[in-house]
Amino acid sequence: METMTVREFRRRFMTLAAPGGLAGTALLGILSGPRSALAFVLTFVLVCADFLWMSLGIEKALAGSSLKRAAAGFFLAGLAFRTILLLLALYAILKFLPRESLGVILGIGGALMLLAAAGALPARGG
Repeated sequence: METMTVREFRRRFMTLAAPGGLAGTALLGILSGPRSALAFVLTFVLVCADFLWMSLGIEKALAGSSLKRAAAGFFLAGLAFRTILLLLALYAILKFLPRESLGVILGIGGALMLLAAAGALPARGG
């Protein structure tokens, strides 16, 4: 079984996310209107940026031969900070676009489905 590096996984995900985000934005814009498309694209970009930030942190943590206690604490503090920022951004999107929860749900779900697809590609020989 072939192993995939974090950098390769990130590249596969971004290769899927670029057209997936554009297609989802266009589809929601046509079916539900521009506000729903805006909610989708904001949420989709937020989840993708969150993944990129997390993958860069994981790649940096795995680059060292050993993970020191201070580095682990710094990583966990960064994870908590990232989670708080993510929740605040999602709250802001829902606060300013309160009726567009479908776009928010699809933005989160679409990005997560593309993450799963990017991870499944090597298993299928992609």
